Amino acid sequence: MYDTSGSHSVCYAAPPDNDLDRRLNWLRAEIARDERRGKPLRAAREQRPLPALGLALSTEEAYAWFGTFLGLFPPFAIFCRMLTNGFRGDAALGWGLILLGMNAVCCLVGRKSGAYFGRKMGDPRAWSWPVLVFCSMLMGTAWGIITGAAGGAVGFGFGAIPGVMCAVPVALAGFPVFATLHRAVSRDGMIEERRLWPLAFGIPIVIAALILSPGIYSY
Repeated sequence: MYDTSGSHSVCYAAPPDNDLDRRLNWLRAEIARDERRGKPLRAAREQRPLPALGLALSTEEAYAWFGTFLGLFPPFAIFCRMLTNGFRGDAALGWGLILLGMNAVCCLVGRKSGAYFGRKMGDPRAWSWPVLVFCSMLMGTAWGIITGAAGGAVGFGFGAIPGVMCAVPVALAGFPVFATLHRAVSRDGMIEERRLWPLAFGIPIVIAALILSPGIYSY
């Protein structure tokens, strides 16, 4: 401040505002305390793995479920068409039991082989799109050969070849679609359950519905 009462001006230092200093120190302490409280919660949220929450599945598990449903619904649709169009009376009952056993084998082998290919796939985002689609077609072909041959072999052995002929087109239709959508919604090789089920369940159901449609698939 300036004193102009005399013949010349004199500048004096303003007295320190101790109350303002106390308020600033209190504010700094509160901010630091709030940071200390929030840091453990933020660290826990960042470091907590998504699978531990029970909300996500690995690529191996995702492909296992997809293989399960792909080995369940499309073969079941094919067998239903065979029973309704090709068998009557007691023969239908006997063949129905055989086809039911074939369907169970397709489901089990489809799950195992799906898990194997999912394990080979790993993190799908590590693959480029063209490579992913091409490899998914190769995996689908191999899945169809393995699953179709295993399921068809239940039909007195000679059903292995027709089983492969039926399973490979189904797998070639399903695997690239599933692989593409799975890559799009997965993260670090993990996919949330709520995102997986529409893919793993929905794609085989759509294929089965197309097989049952008389306008698309007929004997």
